[in-house]
Formats: sequence, C-alpha cells, structure tokens
Amino acid sequence: MKRQHHQALLARKRGSLSVELTCGSVMAAVFVVIALHLGIIVFGAYINDRVCRDACRQAAQGQDLAESTKLASAVIKSYPGGTFLSQPKLDGAVVYQDFGGSPPAQTSPYVQVRTKTEAVMPFGPLAFFNAGVLQDGKVAFVKSYTFPIVRVK
Repeated sequence: MKRQHHQALLARKRGSLSVELTCGSVMAAVFVVIALHLGIIVFGAYINDRVCRDACRQAAQGQDLAESTKLASAVIKSYPGGTFLSQPKLDGAVVYQDFGGSPPAQTSPYVQVRTKTEAVMPFGPLAFFNAGVLQDGKVAFVKSYTFPIVRVK
C-alpha cells in the first residue's frame, strides 16, 4: 500500500513538472518575440534619428535649396538598409529658408530635413494581431531636424 502511494506521488510530480516546463517554454518564447520586436524598434528609431541629424547637418552647408537637397540625399544614401530596416529616405522636400540673405530680427536662416525608415517585424502576424501602427507587420519611424544655415548668399 505504501509503495503504491509512493509511486502515485512520483507520477504526479513528474506530470506537474512537464506541465510547468511546457508553460514556461511558451512564456519564454513569447518574451523572446517581444524582446526581438522591441530591439528592432529601438534600433530603427536610433538609426532614423542619426540619419536625419546627419543629413540636416550636411544640408545646412549648402548654398541653396538644390545643393542642400543633394547633400542631404548623399548622406541618406550612405546609410544602407538591413535585414529588418528599410533604406532611409527623405520624407518630403528639404525646407531651405534663407530669407533672401537678410533674415528678420531675432530670426536665423534654417534648413529642415525629414526622414523616414521602416522596420519589418520578423513575426508580422504576431505583431499584436496587426493592429494600429503595426499594420502589415511594419513600423515607420519619421524624424525631423532643423539646423541653422551655415552659409548664406
């Protein structure tokens, strides 16, 4: 009798261990997917911010709108896309406001650049059930920077 009780107790412990292992594995997989998505999101936002800042800083060196756009585009093209990140691109036109060489008082000539980078989530269908900003498993990062124009005609 005592031996049967002992065997039943061992079988119950083994069964509960396999249930705990299964549940723990599922939870760990969910956390890994979330961590992977968050890592891609943080890296995508960082890259887009860096591209936009560098492009705007370079565009501020231009003599006019055409040269500033060319300089900003050259910087943006120097940042390649990756496995999960698209190639950064200009989002709209470069704003070049030099006020014709004579800005009003308390105002500086400036250039403004806006960039966009998209990140593709590796587990698109699991991207929070494709709701909100994660339509089609993609997240778009848009950043705008404004710098004073270094050279004015």
